[in-house]
Formats: sequence, C-alpha cells, structure tokens
Amino acid sequence: MGAQHLYQQILTHPTLNYAGVADWRPGRLAALTKDRTAADVRRDACELAEAHFIHADDTTEEVLVRSFARHDGVIRHPRLHVTMANAFAGIASTDIKEFFAFEIQKLYQEQPKLVLWSHPKVQTILKAKARDMKGVTQGVEQEDAKTFGSAMAKPLARDSNSVSMRTATATATSSKEDIPSSEISDEIARPEVDELLDLLDSCLEENGSRKPSRNKKNRDAARLLLERDGYKVEQVAWMIRWATSDEFWRANILSMSKLREKFDQLKAKAGVTAKTPVAGFHGEIDVEAVLGRDVWTPGTPPAGLDVAGEIAWKKEQRNIHNAERLAEAKQKLGIS
Repeated sequence: MGAQHLYQQILTHPTLNYAGVADWRPGRLAALTKDRTAADVRRDACELAEAHFIHADDTTEEVLVRSFARHDGVIRHPRLHVTMANAFAGIASTDIKEFFAFEIQKLYQEQPKLVLWSHPKVQTILKAKARDMKGVTQGVEQEDAKTFGSAMAKPLARDSNSVSMRTATATATSSKEDIPSSEISDEIARPEVDELLDLLDSCLEENGSRKPSRNKKNRDAARLLLERDGYKVEQVAWMIRWATSDEFWRANILSMSKLREKFDQLKAKAGVTAKTPVAGFHGEIDVEAVLGRDVWTPGTPPAGLDVAGEIAWKKEQRNIHNAERLAEAKQKLGIS
C-alpha cells in the first residue's frame, strides 16, 4: 500500500485533469481505504514528493502528477492539447502552475516539431513562468512537523541559492525520479489489460496480420483506455472487433497504442454517440460479435403490396429475424 497506493489513487481520481492536476484532500483520500488516516496520506505524499512524483499544495488543495503530460499521451492527441491548456489556465497554485509549465517547455525543447506547439493556448504555457520541480526543496505542508520531519514541514524555497537543494531522501531515491507514472500504476496488475491485448492479437491474426509486440507502450494504451479515458472493458473489446472488421481500419489498427490514438475517430466512424448507441458498445449484447456478421436479407415481398406495404413487410421480417438472432446469441452466451 503506502506511497504506491496513493499514487494510484491520484492517477485514477475523478478530478484529475489533462494537466495532471487533481483535488488534494487527504481526509477524503484516506476515507477510500479501510484503516487509513489523513496523516497516513500526508506521510505517503511526502515520500512521493521527495522522489519528485507529485507536488501537493495544501493552500489551494491541488496535487500535480509531474510526469503526466510526458507519459499519458496528452501532447500527441489531436484534440486533448487544448483541453490541457484550459486545465493549465484553471490551476490556482502558483507553484504547480510553474512546475507544469516547466514540464511542457521541456517537452517543447525535446520535440519541437509536434503540431500542438502552434496552438495559441499552448503557446501561453510556453511563455509562462516556469520552475523545475526536481530542483526545488519539496514540501507538503504537515500538521505535525515533529512527526513528519522538519524538511517536509518547510515551504518551497524560492531564492536562487535554494533552487538546487534536495532533501537527503530525494537524493537517495534519485534513481526513481524519471520512472513514468504508468510504471508505478502497472505495479497494480489489471487482468483486463491482458484480456484486451489477447483479443486484439486474435482479431489481427484472423485478418492475417502479425501480433503486435506485448510491450509497455501497448500495455499502457490498454490500461489508459480504462483508467484515463473511462471506457469499460466491454466497450474497448467492442471497438477492437469493429475496427478489425472494418475494411479501412483493419489495415490501420495494428496495435493497442494505435487503437487508443484513433479511438475518437473510430467511434465517429462506427456511429457511436450517447444519442445513437450502437449495439454492443453501450452494454447491449453485440449479436454480430457472438454469431458473426449478418448477411441475411428479407427476400421478395408477397405480390400485390404497394410500396408502403413492401416497406412495412420488410421491416417486420427484419424485426423477426433480429429477435431470432438475439435469442440465439443469448442462448450461446448462456443468458436467459
């Protein structure tokens, strides 16, 4: 449990935005786990802060996941960079705002050709005041300095002489400083990730394509579809089947990372919206996934019907056929 558990809680917290900032309320976080107190949460936060994974601001009740923008695919998503910039504008903590700006400006130096840098809202971040969180003495305000150590009770040092300081614990854990957020999250295994990767492998092999590498990038993509993007396992599985059956997308979706990158486009192409649900994606039984693609046609209408009568007859035949297919799928799945 401990620090790793807290990190997972922050990464999956419903308030976490695309700037990697979430609400910081130790009491509420403690209440989510049995026999855990706010003091426990603060102690674990100190450990994470010392290793530069997070920075918590008790005054504004915000916590930053330092490496979020780097490792969660936000800067490469075709639309999320605007959401990220809007989230940056909403940060109340001056420290967190400067730390986040530093991470984005560092990414700009490393990858200057990315499309997002030309967007006016992102340029605001590039021009903002920035500080390296890893070069500042870390501090999470403590209610009892004697219990948690005077170094952790001190506020962030702002003068030029203290910028390069680190606590002894931070130095001892420096080998962990650049571990991506997803690696810590991976410590808590999710069997659903392997199930989705297995399904994609199977679908690709059926199409005559090679199985993608079971590497960290693809594992992270499956996990983030569930944890960050909020999709259910069944919805991701539905989209895997749909994408690998579509004549165009089957040649383009050859890995889980590509599936996540194109997920919004795939939903649009498949006609999946909240107002126009598609069978299977929103929890309904996906008959085609169970029985295979339906090639049935209603046949020739009885003689003597006018146009309206023929349409009504075909509709009735289709409804009867669909009901029979649904009953067959339910029987195959063992659903009464």
